Amino acid sequence: MPDKGGPVPLRKSLGTDMASLDTNCLLRWFLDDIPEQCQRVEALLLAKMPLVVDDAAIIESIFALEVGGRLSRQLIRGFIDTAAAQPITMDRALWAEILDVWVGHPKLSVVDVYLATKAKANGNEPLYTFDAKLINQMDCTAAVPSS
Repeated sequence: MPDKGGPVPLRKSLGTDMASLDTNCLLRWFLDDIPEQCQRVEALLLAKMPLVVDDAAIIESIFALEVGGRLSRQLIRGFIDTAAAQPITMDRALWAEILDVWVGHPKLSVVDVYLATKAKANGNEPLYTFDAKLINQMDCTAAVPSS
């Protein structure tokens, strides 16, 4: 197939084969609720092949564990910390900060904390919002100005 001049995938630019783990892989591995699938994810991790875990997969995993699984934020943080200790590609520093805030502010959703923390990390402050809880608990946010 001819090159259409689009962006070069990360794996090609690095000269390596990379793959990604989705939310279901993370959940099966964290929970070990389907042992055969958990073992398959562990085999990928043990193979030391370059794996990427996208922020969206982490956010969806946290949401599923908190809302669907009714697990504590501290336990969920332990799962994400375990993932961060693996030979995978994820933004460890960003997620450490997100989890610190999220665990310490039980009224905030992981998505709100992610958006505010990512905006701060990227220098895109303030994060404008109408969410009073977010404005009151994160200094990198601001109310949308009135006209």
